Amino acid sequence: MVPALTAFFLWQGFPESQVVHMALATSLSVILFNSLMSVATHSKHHAVLGSLLWHLTPAVIIGSAFASWLALQITGQTVALIFLLLMLLIAVQMVVDYKPKLKNQRPLTAALLWPAGLIIGLFSALIAIGGGSLTVPFLTWHRISIQKAIGTAAALGFFIALSATLTYLLLAKHAGEESYIYWPATGIIVAAALLSTHMGALMTHRLPTERLRIGFALLIALLAIRMYLSL
Repeated sequence: MVPALTAFFLWQGFPESQVVHMALATSLSVILFNSLMSVATHSKHHAVLGSLLWHLTPAVIIGSAFASWLALQITGQTVALIFLLLMLLIAVQMVVDYKPKLKNQRPLTAALLWPAGLIIGLFSALIAIGGGSLTVPFLTWHRISIQKAIGTAAALGFFIALSATLTYLLLAKHAGEESYIYWPATGIIVAAALLSTHMGALMTHRLPTERLRIGFALLIALLAIRMYLSL
């Protein structure tokens, strides 16, 4: 969404210095609604682990709020560069599918979940993703099944988006600025996603993920490069 919205806002003639911040904030507002639809489907499959959310949720709320504030302190082109670099790292991880050796695993205690939640919230809100690209590898590395990792990540994405969206709204109001969220785009994308989000969650429990994973990795890398070069 971020590269697509950035291109759309540039096409609509919004100031170049604001388009990346608007794209981030608008994307997070969409994730806020889409994650609810996704969680409902994953919950039916008992794939949301409440015991992990208990520790991860407060941490991601803090991390995502800080990231949203931080994004507004730097230029749109710098944010786009950070977005590009992190997306390339995520794409490489998805293609390589690296997992640490099981013998090196640590149990998922509060001492591990809180720092992980802060990092997930920080980087997810900074580049406006629901957190699945970070949460799913983290949980699967610790012997959580892929279905439960995805379901839990979807629930965590709601809190990431909620914290970041509220932060963008409050900061815009405090600065006397127009909202960073372009609500018409939010409404249209959420309406279109009413069907596709549900289908995507169902496909998680039915389809092999190898080709989808590699295809998605290539897609996000190309979109991120295209976004950065357009600024």
